[in-house]
Amino acid sequence: MAANTEQLDDTLLGAQRGLLMRAVFGQALTLYLKDKGEGTCETVLGILREMSKNIVGNHPGSGLVAAFSPELWGKWQNRSIPISTENIDRFKKFTLDQGDVLIFVKAPNHKTAESIVSAVYDRLDALSDRIELVKMGKRKDTRIMGGRYVDAITNPNDPVSLAEDILVGHPERGGLRGSCFGFTQKFEFDWPGIATQAADTQDEMIGRNPDGAALPQHAVHSHVHRAAIRNANGDQLKLLRQALPYGSDHKHAGREEGIMFVAFCNDQQRFEDILANLIGQHPERPVDKLMTVVHGVSGGYWYVPAAAELKVPAVVGPQDVYEDPHWQVASPNGYLFYNSRDYLHQMAEGRYVGGDPPSRRLLSLMARAFSHWRDSWMKRQVFPRLPHLETLVPADDKGKLITTPVPVRKGMANQQTLAHLLSDPKSDIARDNGLLRIEAKELIVGVIPDFTLGRGKEVVPYLSEDETMAAWLKASLNEWSSMGHIVPDYDLLVKSGLGGLIKDLQDRLEKLPQKDDATGIFYNSCIISLEGVQGYLRNWAQIAEQTASDAAKASAAEDEANMEEVAARLHRLVDHPPESFHDAVQLIYSFHCCLHLVGELTPFGRLDQILYPFLAKGGGTPLDQAQDIIDCLWVKIGENAFVNRAFIQDYVTYGTTAVCGLGGNFPQGGGINQWVQQITVGGYKATDGDKPEGGANDVTMLCLKAARRIPVNAPTLSLRVYKDMPDKYLDEAATGILSGGAQPIMYNDDKLCRALKDSAPSGVVDASWSRNYAADGCYEPMLAGASEFTFNNVAPLLALEQTINEGATYGGAGPEQLRGLKQTFRSKPAKEFESFEDLKETFLKQLEWLVVQCYNTMLGAYGNLADICPSPLLSVLIEGCVQKGRDLTNGGSKFHIMAPLCVGISNTIDSLYAIQKLVFDEDTARVTLPELVKCLMCDWGHGMIEPFENQLSGTADASERGLRYTELRNAALALPKWGSGNEEVNELGNWLVEKCVDLCVDAIRNPNATIGGLLDGIKKAHGQDFEFVVCPGIGTFEGYVGDGIPCGASADGRRSGMPIASDLSPVPAAQDLPASPVFRNIYQAMKSTKYDSIEYGLSNASPVDMNIPEAFPLDELQRFVKKYAAGDVGSNLITLTCADLDTYEKSVKDPEKYNLVRVRMGGWTEFYATMFPAHQEQHQRRQYFTPWESGKTGAKGAVVPVVWRDEDACEDAAPKPRVMLNELEVRS
Repeated sequence: MAANTEQLDDTLLGAQRGLLMRAVFGQALTLYLKDKGEGTCETVLGILREMSKNIVGNHPGSGLVAAFSPELWGKWQNRSIPISTENIDRFKKFTLDQGDVLIFVKAPNHKTAESIVSAVYDRLDALSDRIELVKMGKRKDTRIMGGRYVDAITNPNDPVSLAEDILVGHPERGGLRGSCFGFTQKFEFDWPGIATQAADTQDEMIGRNPDGAALPQHAVHSHVHRAAIRNANGDQLKLLRQALPYGSDHKHAGREEGIMFVAFCNDQQRFEDILANLIGQHPERPVDKLMTVVHGVSGGYWYVPAAAELKVPAVVGPQDVYEDPHWQVASPNGYLFYNSRDYLHQMAEGRYVGGDPPSRRLLSLMARAFSHWRDSWMKRQVFPRLPHLETLVPADDKGKLITTPVPVRKGMANQQTLAHLLSDPKSDIARDNGLLRIEAKELIVGVIPDFTLGRGKEVVPYLSEDETMAAWLKASLNEWSSMGHIVPDYDLLVKSGLGGLIKDLQDRLEKLPQKDDATGIFYNSCIISLEGVQGYLRNWAQIAEQTASDAAKASAAEDEANMEEVAARLHRLVDHPPESFHDAVQLIYSFHCCLHLVGELTPFGRLDQILYPFLAKGGGTPLDQAQDIIDCLWVKIGENAFVNRAFIQDYVTYGTTAVCGLGGNFPQGGGINQWVQQITVGGYKATDGDKPEGGANDVTMLCLKAARRIPVNAPTLSLRVYKDMPDKYLDEAATGILSGGAQPIMYNDDKLCRALKDSAPSGVVDASWSRNYAADGCYEPMLAGASEFTFNNVAPLLALEQTINEGATYGGAGPEQLRGLKQTFRSKPAKEFESFEDLKETFLKQLEWLVVQCYNTMLGAYGNLADICPSPLLSVLIEGCVQKGRDLTNGGSKFHIMAPLCVGISNTIDSLYAIQKLVFDEDTARVTLPELVKCLMCDWGHGMIEPFENQLSGTADASERGLRYTELRNAALALPKWGSGNEEVNELGNWLVEKCVDLCVDAIRNPNATIGGLLDGIKKAHGQDFEFVVCPGIGTFEGYVGDGIPCGASADGRRSGMPIASDLSPVPAAQDLPASPVFRNIYQAMKSTKYDSIEYGLSNASPVDMNIPEAFPLDELQRFVKKYAAGDVGSNLITLTCADLDTYEKSVKDPEKYNLVRVRMGGWTEFYATMFPAHQEQHQRRQYFTPWESGKTGAKGAVVPVVWRDEDACEDAAPKPRVMLNELEVRS
């Protein structure tokens, strides 16, 4: 590779060339000089230059590192290089017998190393009282400790980390640019002690298994855990370890005598701090378990001069930087990165296939983010419970607190949270939980708390004990119940600024005849909350000023100037609206942080439409500079990812995030990293004309590029596509999809805008509003900045159970519940259904009951939060609230979206089809409906339980019936499935979706007496013009595992309690069978969604989540994306996750090695390694979609697996019945 010094930091280019080279074999010479005068100095330096010249000219693949006693080098250079030895002096396991010169020769083999050293050894020996020579080398498998462990795989050897963590970049560190400090210790192994340990005990001692995967739990005293320390900013302090084993135990061929530990970094005190962490409080009983089986016999601290100081060859370019082979795994498509180390190498060394890597600044910030993610493998971080408001107000005000209206108390809690507890530079809570973390290179500052839907959040309580009990009894609500999950009007924020928003509220308050009425209380709560945001900005300005001062002390002029500019910007934004693109991004992000800090987890909305006008403001922002700003925003949003599920902390209470005015438990495990941080771009402009205007602009492209090049799980990017959208945006979207994580997901505006407009009575949602939607925290389209939102689930799969089981679900059938849980009216016994049409009719009645129940829950709980957990801060940015003087939770918004979400509909379609074919079709029937019901109650033969199988009949009878049920299951699995393009199944699917939509709409527009009474009550409270925007949808989100638990075995072949399909996606392969996903032609499969009922009826969106192989050709994907934008492909929302099954399987075994593999959950992007096994297994079984015909040649000559007989499946082929091969036959 040709040198590309522009890709490398100047600090890196100042280092000795041999320093960064990988150590495989070598010799370490420690010289104890006879004379330490200037003459000896020149002689030693001359020999080192000669060695360097010899290596460069004659020994490719070899290198030299020269280091000196800090005291001696300081004497020779006439400067002071102070070091600390406090901890090494008190720890007897280490030995400090400081030499004068360290010569570390690296070579590809022992012979070469010997040749390099022997050429100068005699002259060195003549200068020395003694030389300690250690000959070292790794085994062929590079393992140590008897061949059990892979060594040094966590080294920070990418160009970014080397420049920032290993090499001195500023003079205040005690060296010149490119220099560093070293530490050596020659360790001997205590093999008798090691041999007494079991294999698992050894793994726990190291903290890794033999494959190199970190052990996440129960290894807090392991070496990798104790060697990981962090500074005050939360950054892990790194070492470049180049240790090599030496010698032989002589009793065992695989046992090395010991290891020569050699490490480098840019701060000598770091070595001491790590030693302190290894030792603990009692040096005689080190907490690091590895220290009990090693002993240091010699070593020292070293100063490693820059190349210019020695006048030896320096680093030239990327060819002098090595990447550890352990991490050299990446997708062949070039866009999808498997791990963070490989990402930094490729991006920093100019090897990115996209040709447009992020800036050096951005890569530096990404390296820090990756470091924080890795910290979660070493340490559990627990966010504390926040104190009650009564402990935060002045003593004189405590007595008045109980008589203060709840909305005002909520505003006071917001103010205390934002201006004091979680942003004050003096706050221990903020500091200890990383909420004050700042990097001098950041263009956007602030920290989002690690509050998620899955793990929960912490807020300042403000209710009294009696109020808390009353709220619990009312609806299981509390101060944690705020939902967020809607789109704030950040356009209003950047146009008015905080000062403008406060003035508007103050003016409205002043005009009220009664300032202490409900409206005045609301305005006061909003003003107090906004003052908290102002305090937050002032605090962060102070933090930036301190960082600027620190940068000045470090002689980092560029960082100092950046932080001074950041501080000035924050001071300005306290009262004034943004003046530039940069200002606008910072203000939006700061307010976003504040909403999350007070428990309102919200997205960003239509960021490109909001920011585009600012590109020209303030003298204009060049696109490359704007890209850097957007990239930095992306990193800030995604920097707090949680990657180690073993250390998960559950903050959820009984009332956390009451999605429909009611508290209670919901599936959490799939939402570990659900930050509710969507960004929506593209789409039509919010115009009212008959012909829509495309809104894609330069900021759209900036966001698309950020999503492609920055592998975080948040934000999730949602792209609104439309007919005649310029190709450049669609081509970039396709390229981004290949980078993994379904970035971006794609809405079709020509379908969804019409669907939203038709979701309310005429005139309620006009054309301009229907064109101004944005994704909420998952994917549901919100009328941006003007909507409240409530949803509840409807489970057609349970309605089908109740249909064939006399109104009961049979997931809990057995000796306790007999035929199951009785839920609705008793439908006719299974034996009385005379036809499939008869069954469908009863099924619709059962489904209607569930729809009405869904609405009864939502309407009955409407407004519950208003006097318990109002949302004053979020209400300020929701149109209608300030104008009406009503909180968001009290009907204040302009639009009121209500979404009944049908979950498990794909399984229901396939189950209905299976019942039709196995029971009622004369040509294919194999079982009676009563027998099928009993089969399902017995979980396809896997749960032969009483009273359906009496144990007195014996095991032989149970086995025989179980075999019969297994045969029936095979028949069910072999039937065509929805999403394959089968016309008959498609028509059944269309019928079901159409009926679901009709039932969901009619229940509100033509309500029964109960629902009508609830609606009348809401209109009486909020005005006769109050209308709900009814948006039926299909949404499991992350709940495809949890939502499957209450469902019994289904007729499509699914086992009892197993996961269901995500959203409106085809059903995955059976969870209890080996992962063997189906491959389908993408055009043929998408014909299953090309129906008006789906594209226009499902106005809450019809998300089809698809897996595509990593080998999906870019040009073919671009072609597909364009066809979807043109409306030629079905559905109004699609997501495409790019990752192979093999990648998933390897990610399970080595999470760190595949820590950037991301997948689409129901509503956002998640790191695959973070998910719990049930979720991982469901993703492994999701079907794959390709542009090829199965069984034919695909990419690079590979044959697409034959699982479906799709000989005729291609884009233009007429659909034909598909016959799936018997699943067990395929796998055998």
